[in-house]
Amino acid sequence: MLKYSTYRSIYEKTPEMDPIENHVSMIRSIASSVMGRNGKSFSKLIHQVNLIKLLMVLMLVISGFTVVGNVFASSISQVKHQEKKIVVEPGDTLWSIALENKPSDMRTVVYIEGIKQYSGLEGSSIQAGDILSLPIY
Repeated sequence: MLKYSTYRSIYEKTPEMDPIENHVSMIRSIASSVMGRNGKSFSKLIHQVNLIKLLMVLMLVISGFTVVGNVFASSISQVKHQEKKIVVEPGDTLWSIALENKPSDMRTVVYIEGIKQYSGLEGSSIQAGDILSLPIY
């Protein structure tokens, strides 16, 4: 009987690697190709990524302020420069007057600000007999 054999399989078995080891080795190979000799290229890449993230955050903040500004200011700028005059009755408030006269798609608070601006009011107090100018949108 033969003690030693020279048989070699034609199907070479490759050692199976853990999927995590595959990812780690792939990341190491990418990092080594990016880093070059002294690692400056890799640090530049990191700084560029951080700069891109910062720019994205700034764009989001600016767009947020733009949306908020449009919500609060757009309705007043749509005035047709026409006005309606009314006399304040006993028991009237700016809120009740605004509810009766504002367009249906406008917020009451925005219309009250328009009334104050057109009538030259500095505060929210009105008295019976006052004449108010109501903007027409």
